[in-house]
Amino acid sequence: MVAERFRRIWQLVELIAAEPGFSRKQLAERFSLSERQIQSDLNVVKVEMGLPLVRSQGYRFRAEDSQPENQFSLAEAQLLLVLLRRAARDPSLSGERMRALMEKLPFLFPLHLRPLIAKTMEAMTADPAGRHQGIFAPLAEALLRKAYVKLHYPSADPLYSMQEPIVQPDVLFPYLASWYVIGHCRQKDRVMVFDLDHVVAVTPDTGLLSLTPEG
Repeated sequence: MVAERFRRIWQLVELIAAEPGFSRKQLAERFSLSERQIQSDLNVVKVEMGLPLVRSQGYRFRAEDSQPENQFSLAEAQLLLVLLRRAARDPSLSGERMRALMEKLPFLFPLHLRPLIAKTMEAMTADPAGRHQGIFAPLAEALLRKAYVKLHYPSADPLYSMQEPIVQPDVLFPYLASWYVIGHCRQKDRVMVFDLDHVVAVTPDTGLLSLTPEG
């Protein structure tokens, strides 16, 4: 799938999360698609992305009794992840208590954001100095700051024409058994999809000025 379809599917996810109850016909009209096309996107959300999408008086994500009334937005989630990443490096804080806190955190977020939060938490706890920590945590920070980062692919891998694409992340999401990032690629000057399976590191792009979050 091309970047624009991935981006549209994530917009569909966020719309259903924010305003549950749309019918397939209403969603098709909202996105200027046929009902067959919107059904294909809904199948991606449920099957390929593994999100708990159900059809009950319109489309919605499966509710849970323990779901808090006021949940974090994506921007708030990204800010919290950045703060936790910094706190995790503080030697004066108990590592055990930090891990216990992080295990509970995904349940404070809307259902469609939990895979991302859980993956980032996993990187910060189970893999504190390893590959995932060097990928998901800096990507979450780049999403918050609207900053460009450099994705590092293996130099000997012939599958990637660019070993170090410079990308401003827009969406980070699961698809099948992998994770992908959609973002504007500086070298190609267009929005592209990048898989994260073979990324070995993510580093800030010091050649560009980053935008600081509003407020």
